[in-house]
Amino acid sequence: MYYTEMALWIWTLTILSWFCVTLSRNEELKFFQSATELNHLTVDNDTGIIYLGVVNALYQLTENLEVIRSVETGPRKDNKKCTPPIDENQCKEAVLTDNYNKLLLLNKADNTTVVCGSLFKGICAIRDLQNISNEKYYVDTSGEKSFVASNDENVSTVGLITSLNNDQVLFVGKGNGPNDNGIIISTRQLYERDGKDIFEMYTDSAAVKSAFHSSSTQQFVAVFEDKNYVYFIFNQKEKQPVNNRTLIARLCKDDAHYYSYFEMDLGCKDDDGAYDHCHSAFVTTPGKELAESMAQQRQPVDTPSDDKVLLALFSKVNKDDGSLKSALCVFSLRQINEKIEKNRNDCYTKKNTSSFYKLFAAENPCALHGLVI
Repeated sequence: MYYTEMALWIWTLTILSWFCVTLSRNEELKFFQSATELNHLTVDNDTGIIYLGVVNALYQLTENLEVIRSVETGPRKDNKKCTPPIDENQCKEAVLTDNYNKLLLLNKADNTTVVCGSLFKGICAIRDLQNISNEKYYVDTSGEKSFVASNDENVSTVGLITSLNNDQVLFVGKGNGPNDNGIIISTRQLYERDGKDIFEMYTDSAAVKSAFHSSSTQQFVAVFEDKNYVYFIFNQKEKQPVNNRTLIARLCKDDAHYYSYFEMDLGCKDDDGAYDHCHSAFVTTPGKELAESMAQQRQPVDTPSDDKVLLALFSKVNKDDGSLKSALCVFSLRQINEKIEKNRNDCYTKKNTSSFYKLFAAENPCALHGLVI
């Protein structure tokens, strides 16, 4: 684990409206500037094409940052309390509202992009990968089953497209904003079959709901998969008593009913105490030196070569002067899984029943038994 006491600096897409990269040996600077705030960026590694989701627009750029296509996505008449499609006779509160890009994901399996915005209760669209101007699917008349992303510009949404039983599905994590539907984690299908629409939940029970909406709020940081598991990382702010926590949740990818869903604290601390807010997280395979260092910390030394690591950037407020302090913590994914299994076993054997809760209740199973580095 590595720590820094510099003032926290985080390159956060949601607060930037421009970016630039050096592209040639003579350091010629290429840049693209958006008129509005940049929300998401993703790159097609096969073609080098860059996709941008900004407030009220989508962009498709070459690797030299030249605009191929752009699509206007807002503003549109909307109100967070109204159900789409917006009828001004029924929703008199509707006003021109900015559309914040909440998800921008590439689905290489069928050459499409999945795009979700904050307008209209977080409804998503499917666009052509080669031509984002070509909208291949968009329906605003399906009601709550199509509300995928958060419709609050201040509440984050994360997503992962993966294969499940030879079909493409979308795993989504989003916070429970004041006008959201309370679903914080769900699995959405990306195909039409058996009378079910695209973006409808994979099964009726393929979701985690916030039972007590006013007791806590979530900000999702990351979602990733490894082997047969899908993981979510999110910050949770509990209101009574006030408490900030970072949680990691795991479920089996092929578990259509979320029976395997499990969460626990993910802690990062030093001699001055715990860091209570995670800003970003990334999973990778460690290099030789880091792998050797990880192995030396285990007793006995048995860390396998395929053990992945979770790199997570945390911060906390210095109570003495109000300044921010940051830390980068490195977690073994194998250790995370071992701790989850230990906590699950404690649940089933009732070794510490005071800390265990029923899923879909105010708190989730074993959340107080965390992994702290």
